[in-house]
Amino acid sequence: MKKTALISDLIFTFFIVFLFTLCLFRYLQTSLWLACLLALLCGGLATCAVGALLQNKRKYFFLKKSDEAQKQKFFLHLALLPDNKKQDFFCDVFSTEDDKATPCGNMRICTEKEMYFLQFSLSPVTADRLLPAARLRTDKRKVLLCFRMEEEALELCRLVGINIKTGNEIYALVKKANAIPERFLGDDLPEKTKKRRLQLWFSKSNSRRFLTGGALILLTSLLTPFSYYYLVFGSLLLLVAVFVRIFGYE
Repeated sequence: MKKTALISDLIFTFFIVFLFTLCLFRYLQTSLWLACLLALLCGGLATCAVGALLQNKRKYFFLKKSDEAQKQKFFLHLALLPDNKKQDFFCDVFSTEDDKATPCGNMRICTEKEMYFLQFSLSPVTADRLLPAARLRTDKRKVLLCFRMEEEALELCRLVGINIKTGNEIYALVKKANAIPERFLGDDLPEKTKKRRLQLWFSKSNSRRFLTGGALILLTSLLTPFSYYYLVFGSLLLLVAVFVRIFGYE
């Protein structure tokens, strides 16, 4: 989790607790200055507690979650990419100033010392699909790139000396080469479009709008003789803000 996001959460926590306790103390007929002082104290204590609880835990959790989401998008992107585009993509990944990778057959690319076999599909690689690679004679080191593979295919690779790089290794390799695409194929599928709308509706950023609305209603309760209505609906908006902030989409 970024430091700015953590600070945002702490500010959000302070204002939620401050506004709620301020209205609560005023409802209990505490003087305005004392109510403000107590509300500031409650807000500060709650913010310190939340900061101590979330600083390390949430930092690790959200970074890992973000990386996992990008990895899944990248895997789908590779599966949807046409074969010639797959070859061009990995030629760029494996090319260096001294050793340029080039296509050397159907779904194969070669460098000076390696021959890479590209097998990217949504289903695991089977042993039958690896037979052409197993029969091919070359002095280069054979390397299979795939997402996942069946046990029989894994055993065949061991028997014929084909090295294997699977999903996580490929993602780390492409990320290290700074070659992760800015836009992914599959992001505009109907299912993803619906999910994106849901994410926009229940985005964590919307919690600020609920907080602002709830704060204005609660502050209004301090200026009107009919305070119960404003206290109830202002508190409900604060609860919605907290719910969206905790359980909403990133």
